[in-house]
Amino acid sequence: MLLRSALVATLASVILPSMLQAPDLKADILANETKVWQTFLGTHPDTAAFGRFVTSDYLCIEATGVLMTKAENIAQLDHLTFSSFKIQDPQVRELSPSAALIVAHVRYSGTADGHSMSGETFTSTVWVKRGNRWLAQLHTETFKK
Repeated sequence: MLLRSALVATLASVILPSMLQAPDLKADILANETKVWQTFLGTHPDTAAFGRFVTSDYLCIEATGVLMTKAENIAQLDHLTFSSFKIQDPQVRELSPSAALIVAHVRYSGTADGHSMSGETFTSTVWVKRGNRWLAQLHTETFKK
């Protein structure tokens, strides 16, 4: 009986916190993903703000097949402006207590080097917790067919 009680207590201490944390995790990760996309809005992307949301070793794989470092991604943003975006059907998965993944369908419109652009992608971002902040470490995009 004592062993059974200990087993139940152990399972409860592991399962209950993760069940209680799940809604907060989804909200936190979706809020951070949204904040990153918001840095792209306007006549000039806020690259300084973008840089604060990503790790120093951040990588981005664009839908066009281009792999970029943080510095390369920031430089590319100088050629883009976004007038709108919409994150749809976000799915968040906890990878560990300090890592999470979000996958979503994103619609966007704006300009690239002055030319109109719009599209839909499926995106995924790996978020890692550094101290008390979530930072993006990897972002990928695939064009929606």
